[in-house]
Amino acid sequence: MNLLKISWKNILYRPLSSGLSVLLLVSGISIILITLLTLHQIEDKFKNNIGGVDLIIAAEGSRLQSVLCNLYQIDKPTGNINYARTGFVRMHPMVKKAIPLSIGDNYKTYRILATTHDYIELYKGKIAKGKLWEKPMEATLGSEVAQKFNLKIGDKFSGGHGLGESIEEHKGQQYVVVGILEPSNTVLDNLLLTSLESVWILHADHDHKAKGDFDIISKEQHEENIKKQKEEEHHHHERTEVSPQDFEAILKTIDIRDREITSMLVQYKTPRARFTLPGIANNTDGMMAAEPAIEIMQLFELIEPAVKIIGIMALVIVVIASLSMFVAMINSLKDRQYEIAIMRTMGATTSKVFGMILIEGFLLAVTGYVLGTIVSHLGMEFFSGYLAKNYHYNFTGFIFLQEELYLFLGAIIIGIVSALYPAFKAYKTDISKVLSS
Repeated sequence: MNLLKISWKNILYRPLSSGLSVLLLVSGISIILITLLTLHQIEDKFKNNIGGVDLIIAAEGSRLQSVLCNLYQIDKPTGNINYARTGFVRMHPMVKKAIPLSIGDNYKTYRILATTHDYIELYKGKIAKGKLWEKPMEATLGSEVAQKFNLKIGDKFSGGHGLGESIEEHKGQQYVVVGILEPSNTVLDNLLLTSLESVWILHADHDHKAKGDFDIISKEQHEENIKKQKEEEHHHHERTEVSPQDFEAILKTIDIRDREITSMLVQYKTPRARFTLPGIANNTDGMMAAEPAIEIMQLFELIEPAVKIIGIMALVIVVIASLSMFVAMINSLKDRQYEIAIMRTMGATTSKVFGMILIEGFLLAVTGYVLGTIVSHLGMEFFSGYLAKNYHYNFTGFIFLQEELYLFLGAIIIGIVSALYPAFKAYKTDISKVLSS
């Protein structure tokens, strides 16, 4: 007597009640697993992209925004700071590295990041083809960017204003691709990297007034100024390409007060630096210090209640699924008492009858788990396309977590526990009473 086959046929015999039990279990497992897959990959990317950075010095604003923008490249800058005024960081005896970043332009929504070679070393980046940039308007690309846009060594591209879709581009000056990095599973993969001088040259004739340096003008004059500024910018973007020989000449014309950066990433030489450097930065006019470890911890503290609510909802659905499974098997026993009695008269022992019902619960649980796993992984893979498009972070549904084993064991326990009482009822079936009725 094949109990597995009989149990499976019993499940198929009542498709509505069995289907509802499986559907509820699939829903609960899918919610739990998608949440786990998302959180696991977010934590992994946050860990990979922190790069040992102890402090971020940027323009005043939101500290969390500054960390997300300058470390994880997923938010807008809080503003710019003067590069010359960051000397207190670069020359501080307790600072191991001070890496300047300038963010503001993009290539088809992918960020063009002006920095130094130290930024590559921060994430242990390696060259796959070509070399790192050396001169202004040279660029080294992350692996994902190069692959997505099929950019090769020697290709040229124009950057656009802002960090989203750009209407205006720096058509007058183009970057030339001199290198492509190996995949690193860090922010490097989705960036176009160049020198600080490149950005200063591109924005050489933009107006860089200091904060608070405003004239009192009429509304009409303000509108006229905006019109003139747009005309000047249009002329600037349409001018002929500047030759490399002119770069040094242009740089010499840029006042030191107009050489701005977005932020400075700082690595400490000694832990004692955290007791002095943030205070110096916060007391410097227009600057702010943000500690990534603290801000990210606070971010996860903000997310934690929502994650708990999602987990509770999933567990409620799983409990409902187990109750549904229990009720479905109890109801099926009423229709199968005669069948069970016949099985007993044909030689089936009480333990076999007990085992048959437990196997039904086991099969329902396994079916729910397998379908739930498939739905969650495919759902995550589908969702990853949205994340890649909007945040330029690569997520996938095709990874498997250790927690999935615990979920499988949990599903089996739910299936067997739900079947225990119905199995006991079948075990206690009075053959003579059933057959005589």
